[in-house]
Amino acid sequence: MANKITVDKVKELLETNAYAPLKEAAEKWLATADEKYGDKFDDLKEKAAPAVADFKESVEELKESVGEIKEKAAPAVAEFKEKAAPAVAEFKEKAAPVIEDLKEKAAPTVEELKGKAQPTIDKINDSEFIAKLKESISTFSENIDFFGSKEGEDLVGKEAAEQIRKHAEEMKAQGKTFCDCPACTKAREILKELGEDIGE
Repeated sequence: MANKITVDKVKELLETNAYAPLKEAAEKWLATADEKYGDKFDDLKEKAAPAVADFKESVEELKESVGEIKEKAAPAVAEFKEKAAPAVAEFKEKAAPVIEDLKEKAAPTVEELKGKAQPTIDKINDSEFIAKLKESISTFSENIDFFGSKEGEDLVGKEAAEQIRKHAEEMKAQGKTFCDCPACTKAREILKELGEDIGE
């Protein structure tokens, strides 16, 4: 589930050297998610603070009033419970089979409703953004192959390509799978926030 932490990490991802299709997908995702979980949420909290404080105070006063009422009503409630206990027990006994039957019949419908009522943010999380995040993350094996090739050397220069390849070989030897550059690391963090942990 997305939250403000996820939004902030996506913003940090946009500052890395992530590839263009991922940045485009991240910007689309932010356009919706930031409305719910970004800075606007903090603004709303700040504006709502006085009303929230008043509400909390009213709740505390209500609790005190309820406490007084409960205390005064306690003897009468206890007496009523005692008198009503046999009737309540009989009702529970007779109702139990009917309730179980209703639960059994309603179960498929409840599951169907749950599926249809997934929050909008879940639909966003299952969108193109997650696919692009996964697609953007390189493995150390891929880095070894690419930066050991002429194409890799042409991209970053022979010396830099050799350093990247050697680092990838060292990490792979330690049992690590995924590239640890800032862009890939941030993409993995965001996936984990969205419930798609792919490991190290």
